[in-house]
Amino acid sequence: MRVDDAVIVKAHYDADPQKEWDRLAGGKFEFRLALHFMEQYIKPGDSVLDIGGGPGRYAIWLAQRGCDVTLLDLSEGNIEFAKKKAAEYGVKFKALPGDARYINANPKLAKKYDHILIMGPLYHLVDEMDRTDVMRSAIARLKRGGKLFATFISIIGGLVFLMRECPELITLPAEQNFIKAITSGKDFGGDGFTRAHFSYPDSILPYMKQFPLKKLHYFAQEGITPPFMHRIMSLPPEAIDEYYRISLAVCEKPEFLSYSEHLMYIGEKTK
Repeated sequence: MRVDDAVIVKAHYDADPQKEWDRLAGGKFEFRLALHFMEQYIKPGDSVLDIGGGPGRYAIWLAQRGCDVTLLDLSEGNIEFAKKKAAEYGVKFKALPGDARYINANPKLAKKYDHILIMGPLYHLVDEMDRTDVMRSAIARLKRGGKLFATFISIIGGLVFLMRECPELITLPAEQNFIKAITSGKDFGGDGFTRAHFSYPDSILPYMKQFPLKKLHYFAQEGITPPFMHRIMSLPPEAIDEYYRISLAVCEKPEFLSYSEHLMYIGEKTK
């Protein structure tokens, strides 16, 4: 990740922390499905490091659950927003500005944690070496038997987003490298909603095998909803809940991974 990539990503989130906060609001399946799996492993009193935790959605839920939470984010705007939201929700957690690539050099992150979340940096680090270094550094901060929750952006989910939200952009020169990656079956790193890395669903598990982790789950974080997200989320609550039930039932099936924009891997540290 070049320094200017970090500047671009930081500026993107500094500009509007409220937008990222709202993105997970209203029972969005990305958030609901993540919490479903998190609550199976994360217990009150556990320590959690939330790397790239943004404006604090997950940190607040974890703090409400009685966890000892540390949130680290590149964006000072996100950090200040998270602190205000923590006060609003009546919870406390540590919120520190910082770059995920340098957590080993941060004395405030020197202890080992029961669980670590990396739900942002792995799709903003365009350079694979940076992603791998962050993974190794995070795992070094994880207790043996601890759980790592890592989120990736699917390149197919990116195409779904393009078709759903702004299909007219398909002919722009700026989109052609992304389209070329899709049609050639390769991951893509470069300009997207900001600097970003998009992964093919079948490239993530082979990538994760290099780390001392036992796979517990690998699932479509939005379930089946992204192609028709706006229509589904405007339905009555009972219909939304039925789509959630279906999504939960199928989200770990490989044939449904391509429906989702975000893909989550949950692993247990083995050594």
